[in-house]
Amino acid sequence: MKEEENRERDEFFDSPQQEETAAQAPSLSPIKKWGIAFGAVLLAVVFFFGGWFAHYFSLDEGLRTFLWAKETTEKHYFEEIDEDALYEGLLDALEAQVDRYSRFYTEEEYETVILESQGTNSGLGITITEKNGKPFLYSVVQNSPACLAGLKEGMYVLGYGAEDALETGNLEQFKTFLDAQTGELTFRCGYALDGTDAENFSVTRRKYSASYCFYRDSETSYHFRDGENGKLKATQTDDALPSLNGDTAYIKLISFNGNAAWEFEQLLSVMKERGRTNLVLDLRGNGGGYMDVLCSISSHLMRNAEDRRPIVATAKYRSGKKTAFVADGNDFSEYFAQTAKITLLADENSASATECLIGALIDYGTIGYGDVYLAQYGETAKTYGKGIMQSHFTSPSGDVMKLTVASVHWPVSDTCIHGVGVTPEDGAHAVPAEQFDRADGMLLNVLSEICG
Repeated sequence: MKEEENRERDEFFDSPQQEETAAQAPSLSPIKKWGIAFGAVLLAVVFFFGGWFAHYFSLDEGLRTFLWAKETTEKHYFEEIDEDALYEGLLDALEAQVDRYSRFYTEEEYETVILESQGTNSGLGITITEKNGKPFLYSVVQNSPACLAGLKEGMYVLGYGAEDALETGNLEQFKTFLDAQTGELTFRCGYALDGTDAENFSVTRRKYSASYCFYRDSETSYHFRDGENGKLKATQTDDALPSLNGDTAYIKLISFNGNAAWEFEQLLSVMKERGRTNLVLDLRGNGGGYMDVLCSISSHLMRNAEDRRPIVATAKYRSGKKTAFVADGNDFSEYFAQTAKITLLADENSASATECLIGALIDYGTIGYGDVYLAQYGETAKTYGKGIMQSHFTSPSGDVMKLTVASVHWPVSDTCIHGVGVTPEDGAHAVPAEQFDRADGMLLNVLSEICG
């Protein structure tokens, strides 16, 4: 509200003609001055109430009824109502009317969302779920305290607490433990449920810069770690992938957030410097992110696109409006030969911007459906199937509504995969895969086929 008031004042005082007219006005008698002043106040009151009534009757009947009920309750109810609870309930009711991708954020919540989307995180850097009655590391954020301590996704948390007195428990007990801790933590983790390969890991919560890509080839690997001045730096690590042949590199793209576009370009340069001409691009678990990051990453990967800045995806709105998202450039040949082979890995959690990227690569001939390998869990092998887009709307007070505003379509074929995803019926390969496998059986099976 304060912003609106300031804006109105600025507009009012931006008129030099008004000031000049007032300075040149002739003097008036006190009675006339009083009459003019009274008339001005009366006119202001008329305009105020006229504006209020015009606004009131412009509201739909349901909202007018709610305002009447609220005012009546505030005036006559024997206790004061809790307005915070009232408005929270209204927002909950509004959220119930929209899809699960749309939601309301307070200003503080949204600030956290923005910081995390930029890669500025705080904590341990783990996402936990439960498997076989034990806490289970569903994901570990790159460059987080947990990652640097050696924790990896797919591990069970078999003990936690003081190193000489570890506790055990289920997911809820583990969460309760985490909520109560602030200092250094010790976890006993391993891939085997019986603990035969378990080790102790010491982790401390802190602020960190998340990384969204890493590189592997048959001889070495690169992960992003803290460099000078707090900036991430591609750092050589000991995580080679011997199953790759000498012509092929592997890049894992975790999310379209933070510095992902810059990181991806850095790793393409590493690939080029190391003489790798083919690429395995792993998009498993990549739930999407921001369209500008997608447009940057796509600019390096569109084999047969002719435009200097090709369209990556098109958004279509209820009004009939269309918005084309275009790549930052078009430099496929900078990193790849025209005959280079690119292979994609995806799973049921590959969604949104990830599916847009798959669509752009298929539409521009970088890959065919036969170059897509889908993790099969049970009878299911597909990408998620999210072909809709959200935008953020900010209130004058700083609160934010994230709303689904458009369907998203592939750039050439106009395909919208919402509710469907990419499936074996399209020509993609289904590869049996455990949800978590220490040796990453799915990856090894794919590499044996394409690198053998």
